[in-house]
Amino acid sequence: MHASEAPSAALPSVLDRLLGPKDSHPARGGFRPSTAVYLLVAVLVTAPAWIVRHPPIQDLPFHLATLRVIHDYRDAAYGFQKDFEVDLFHTEYVLYYLVGSVLAYVLGVFKANVVLVCAYLGGTVLALRELLIALRKDERLVLFVVPLLVNVMFVMGLLPYMIGVPIMLSALALSVRYLEAPTRERAMWLAVASVALFYAHILPFAVFGIGFAAMFPWSKPREWVRAAAPVVPSVLLSLWWVFGSEAGTKALGALGSQHAMTPLTNPNASFLQWSIDVWNDATDEQIFFGLAIVALLSVGLAQGERDRTRSVARGYVVVPIACFVLYLTMGEQLGIVWLFSQRFPILALMTAIPLLRMPKGARGMVVTTAIVALGIVSIVNTCQHFIRFEREEVGDIDDALAAMEPRKHVAGLIYDRGSSIVHYAPFLHFVSYYQLEKGGVVEFSYASFPHWPVRFKPGRFPPPGGPLRLRWEWTPEQVSIEELTQYYDYVLTRGPGFRPPPGTFHVKFRGDRWTVWERDRQGG
Repeated sequence: MHASEAPSAALPSVLDRLLGPKDSHPARGGFRPSTAVYLLVAVLVTAPAWIVRHPPIQDLPFHLATLRVIHDYRDAAYGFQKDFEVDLFHTEYVLYYLVGSVLAYVLGVFKANVVLVCAYLGGTVLALRELLIALRKDERLVLFVVPLLVNVMFVMGLLPYMIGVPIMLSALALSVRYLEAPTRERAMWLAVASVALFYAHILPFAVFGIGFAAMFPWSKPREWVRAAAPVVPSVLLSLWWVFGSEAGTKALGALGSQHAMTPLTNPNASFLQWSIDVWNDATDEQIFFGLAIVALLSVGLAQGERDRTRSVARGYVVVPIACFVLYLTMGEQLGIVWLFSQRFPILALMTAIPLLRMPKGARGMVVTTAIVALGIVSIVNTCQHFIRFEREEVGDIDDALAAMEPRKHVAGLIYDRGSSIVHYAPFLHFVSYYQLEKGGVVEFSYASFPHWPVRFKPGRFPPPGGPLRLRWEWTPEQVSIEELTQYYDYVLTRGPGFRPPPGTFHVKFRGDRWTVWERDRQGG
């Protein structure tokens, strides 16, 4: 070999050692050299969580406000006790807020929520890597998840659902290890993970249940009791939720109903629309199709190589298949849960990654280089869109909030809720930033819904005295002035459309995007 050829010949083996090829399996408790690299990847993918203060995540203000109420419920500076009650025992996704509240004692509410979003983004990378290792797959395959992390469900702000994804992947990894070689320690960790997953969100918990059942040793009846023991607590909790909570009983009843509109009967439904189609430009589609090409290249170049995947992976294949089937056959609403079938496409894509194969040697280096480059492009692309959104579209929301006194009642009438940068309605719930910063009551909120951990006290509902009419937040033009003058101290608007009669509301603040209207004294 010539000296000039040595670096290129050595590069594949160096890259394999660095990222961890699939044939490297350290003994129990051993250190995997690639761990530091994947920890770095997990940190890099969190950039969208902290790159801007107001990311284009539709329901994010809701979650921030809910976390504020739970964490500072007894703080008189926010005035929550007068109007709200906190109920943590009749909702199945309280983990997000409990962990957030604990973190808030050290970091404050806003930064605690940033950490939770980071936990989803970086945690998904680390959890999927653990699943790949458990299945004896090449851990470099985890890089395929990077372009999928900022997806439609994430940008819509279904954060308790998204935080369930890394817990679900971790629980599946623990299941593989436990079912292959049961130990008391593995049983304990699997029990903890499955209970935590239930309290994160019921849908990732259900997908985990499907995977656990698919990998269960049904052909060995003598092992049934020991195999099932770790998931008994979470199964009992799920039964309690189904039969003992209003949200659960409604969901159970809705399962038997006919789904008039599913992706199989709706010609406008699109798998990509509900998985990766985030931006108004074509960059997300371009990255996804690049991802699909690299995935096919990876599988193709691995043909003819020995596959050491655990046999339990034959059962695992049910997981992505089930996600595809649920997407195709379920409707968009199950009880009070909106966007039901639409939540499964991204899970189908993520859980299908362990079914891929990574080639060895130089061919593996080619695939690894391609997927690393694609991951970098996707992170940079997301950050650029987030920064553009903050700089070009958010406007002077902080000045608008500063113009309002604390502990007041504020209605958000968002006429201009869309964006030229991101799909959906990123400004729809910006009024909740008032509750985050200054307490009080804001509408629209989820405080009228039975599945929410924060609820209005009896007799403290805003007009008309109970849950607001359906789509109140989407139709600000239908909100009557009588409803507003009865209860609200301020109205926060974005875009033209609010024309209060004289003697009701006057302009307190007018910026380039936001306007604050204060109620006249005689208007109340």
